[in-house]
Amino acid sequence: MNKLFLFIFFIVAFQFSFSENIVQISEKKKYNFPEVSIHDVQFVPRDSLLIADSLQNSNPSRWTLQVSPYMGDTITVTALCVIPSKVITYTAAGFTMLLGDTSNTGISKPWNGLLVRVNTPDSSQAILDGFLNVQRGDIVTMTGLISEFPTNSMNSTTQFQPIPGIPIELVGSGDVPDEFKITVDSIYVGMFPNGKVKYSSAEQFEGVQVEIANTTVNAIINASRGTFAVVDGSSNNISDYDISHFFTLGHGNPVIPGDSVYIQQIWPKIQIGTLIDTIRGTISSASGQENQRGYRICPLIRGDVVIGVRKIQIYSHRRYPVIVTPDSNARVTCIVKEGDNAINSVQLFYRTNNGAFQSLAMTATSGDTIYEATIPQLANNTIVNYFIKGTDDENYVTMLSSSATDGSQNDSSKGFFFYTVLNRELTISDVQYTPFLNGRSAYLGAITNVSGYVTADTAYMMLSPRTTGGTSAWYLQDSSSAWNGIWVVGPESLLAPMKNNDRVTVTGSVQESNNVTRIANVTSVTIHSTGNPKRIPIKLKTGRFGPSVGNGNPNAEPYEGVLVKFDSVTVTSVNPTFADVTEYEIDDGTGPILIRRDGRNTYSNILGDDTLYGYTVLKVGSKIGTLMGVMYFGNNRYKLAPRTNSDFINVQVGVIERQEGNVPKDFSLKQNFPNPFNPSTSFEFSLSASQWVTLKIYDVIGREVAVVVNENLNAGTYNVQYDAMQLPSGVYFYRLSAGTFSDVKKMLLLK
Repeated sequence: MNKLFLFIFFIVAFQFSFSENIVQISEKKKYNFPEVSIHDVQFVPRDSLLIADSLQNSNPSRWTLQVSPYMGDTITVTALCVIPSKVITYTAAGFTMLLGDTSNTGISKPWNGLLVRVNTPDSSQAILDGFLNVQRGDIVTMTGLISEFPTNSMNSTTQFQPIPGIPIELVGSGDVPDEFKITVDSIYVGMFPNGKVKYSSAEQFEGVQVEIANTTVNAIINASRGTFAVVDGSSNNISDYDISHFFTLGHGNPVIPGDSVYIQQIWPKIQIGTLIDTIRGTISSASGQENQRGYRICPLIRGDVVIGVRKIQIYSHRRYPVIVTPDSNARVTCIVKEGDNAINSVQLFYRTNNGAFQSLAMTATSGDTIYEATIPQLANNTIVNYFIKGTDDENYVTMLSSSATDGSQNDSSKGFFFYTVLNRELTISDVQYTPFLNGRSAYLGAITNVSGYVTADTAYMMLSPRTTGGTSAWYLQDSSSAWNGIWVVGPESLLAPMKNNDRVTVTGSVQESNNVTRIANVTSVTIHSTGNPKRIPIKLKTGRFGPSVGNGNPNAEPYEGVLVKFDSVTVTSVNPTFADVTEYEIDDGTGPILIRRDGRNTYSNILGDDTLYGYTVLKVGSKIGTLMGVMYFGNNRYKLAPRTNSDFINVQVGVIERQEGNVPKDFSLKQNFPNPFNPSTSFEFSLSASQWVTLKIYDVIGREVAVVVNENLNAGTYNVQYDAMQLPSGVYFYRLSAGTFSDVKKMLLLK
């Protein structure tokens, strides 16, 4: 009887348990989203990442090489909470967390981390769904959308966005694993911005808890937020990112304050030369102007940054005189401050004409702070390179090798201080030229005269930049060759008489502003001649100035300040950066370049400008036969600044639009509309078969003035807009050619 009772009891219990599990599974599955592991969400094949290594974010259309295979999908994950909400603060003041794959044991594993971010408008619903209840070590089941941020950049982070209204289920608990130990060169090789993002080895650590040991602070990235960059012993660079409340001085709007321990105890010790014993955190990327740094390490909780020994600091280099002549020596001074150990020696190493380095002892001349040494007199045209080296009592070494501010100033492999002994005035080329990756002028701080032809004035460029990080009006160019253009800044009262094509001499100081060499603080202007021929722009390819091309790049730096042109370009993005909505992007097929809108032209990338100011709004797909302007550098990118409308030649504003409907029976070309027009009109034509199509515009004497269409099109009816802003009023003819079909019509431009 007892055995029968027990049998019946177990049967009933099993049925009840089975029924309850069915209810739970049914409840869990009712949304019908696939269950996916974090590993599978994150994993990207290595061959794809190797292609990303080679491209280095130079081609936005290939940015998906490193994204999640589940991008755009809604899935369910069961995962371990590694970092709960309110620690990572950059979304909705903390509606963010970090998940780890439940297969983690002992230490974190590659591909096993995932960033969770609630959409800001959904934060109230997220509270109801239990988002803020999840604690470190909880195992939870969540349903969300997989996306990437920022889009259209190789440097994006996979994120999981919870679906509002689907509750978070607590299914258990587990131990948070220790960090995975990595090296800097698995994330970035070389010094930013001239190094390379290592997608093939870094992508696997996105969202994973990692640890990096034995690095040295080589740059302060953002002193107002408390971010910095470090370098390993082989000059590989990585920066931190203040996504955590515990490692920021404050950010956001309203400002989220940083933790008092970081503000008062850690940040004051983080200076150039500080040794970082250990830095722990997750790997992520940033948007905006810092996006080009690629993957960054994000310390998250107290104890994630361990300060080591603080090395000697060397800064405030000066050379007297800046322009060294054959009858003068060069006295070099700098400020040297001891770190945690006493100063043992400070030396200046110099070489002539790329020979062997010689050493000079630098002596303290003012207390123990200012040190100096003197490079002896040398013959005319001698090229001199030099750097400064400080050693403390424990043999920790600090170097200062250039005036750069990106960290490369402490790395002699990236260049040196240098000058050429001269018995003449400096040319623009002397001021601009550098053989080193840091992009710095040899004559920073010099008061000098430079001469050239004006290539931009206030009739061509705006007196002040349109937005922060832009350029103002005046440029000079000595000849149509590399290194021969320069930005000029000074009082409007002095510079205003300079007009385009004037031959002038200006007196001012050599400066670097956001890594752009310029002549500033102008004190005098002499106009030698007026009405000279225009400078001929140098024809280049856009890919020379792509997103991965950093300051000082030897293929790009020579054209800073020079008048250049690009042929047969297409607008590929009207909003390519978060940093500046007024910039847009063009590409001639070799790679994109950003376009600044500091010139006095009426081409826009913002639709509102069209209605408010009468600008011509460019669209993605708009084509420009030739685009000219002066080269500029800002926010870690080389950029073109077109001047007036005359720098835009053969603009096809509208995208060729194929109309819906049946395939036409014949080839035909309609009269343009409107006609007469000013300055835009549209052309409609029909094709009964696929053909290579050209639509060209001619003036009354038969000269070709624009190519509106030049590509293969399928059968159909098409409409395309054309902007004749650069053409004078008059009668024009347009010809459509498609195979053996050809037709010509007349139109009238009235301005």
